[in-house]
Amino acid sequence: MAWLLHISDLHAVAPGQLVSGRLDTGHLLHEVITTLRARMQAIGPIDAVLVTGDISDDGSAESYAIARQELERLGVRLLVIPGNHDRREPFRAAFSDLPEIAPRGLIDWVADIGDTRVVGLDTLVEGQGGGALRDESLSHLREALAGSGDRQVIVALHHPPLRTGIRFMDAIGLANPDALRDGLDRHGVPVRILAGHVHGVYHGLLGRHPVVTAPACCSAFAFDRRADAAAGFMTGPTGCALIDTAPGGVWTELPFAHGEGPFTF
Repeated sequence: MAWLLHISDLHAVAPGQLVSGRLDTGHLLHEVITTLRARMQAIGPIDAVLVTGDISDDGSAESYAIARQELERLGVRLLVIPGNHDRREPFRAAFSDLPEIAPRGLIDWVADIGDTRVVGLDTLVEGQGGGALRDESLSHLREALAGSGDRQVIVALHHPPLRTGIRFMDAIGLANPDALRDGLDRHGVPVRILAGHVHGVYHGLLGRHPVVTAPACCSAFAFDRRADAAAGFMTGPTGCALIDTAPGGVWTELPFAHGEGPFTF
């Protein structure tokens, strides 16, 4: 088993910049990491931090430097994949020292942590919000599954292979979820899929494979299925998640703001 801290959608920008003229994501990320560090005794030992994309909002080298500096404060192994706001080469340069990051091509990787295999898939299509899995990534997935043995398998990607009901986000979802399902169906047991992108917690199934998305570090999207729903973001709720990869292990949301307590029963 492994314990993974699942973080997504940091949307870091260069110093002095605001996302959408409003969000100071550098400050928000610093507060997120400070909060997590303060909760580490309660959370317990972590084997890796899995970041499912949109580490940067503007793709700048400065934004990645800020994000990397903050993530390093956790003192835990990093596993990172790009999202639609990322730019592949600045992303690669910022994390080039991580053993999973290839020097060229798509940012697909495999990381074995104890008896768990984590497969990272690159869905970034630069210049657009939606994502897609290329043939190279699907081939990488097949090889990773074939060599997984008896390990538990986690597949991580930015764009989730499900629909949320939020129209403006579903319009920029994963273009080919069926190709992912077909690739996973060759594996003998269900594979757990972790994603980001939608700035909220959504559970679903891709065939027999469970899918769950993490909340974002910086903002959220209101759940509104109306055809004329406004396209925009809310300043919260924000959070991250924790997954125990053991058979029967749970994925649980960790909100960054709690109510008062605990009080005795």
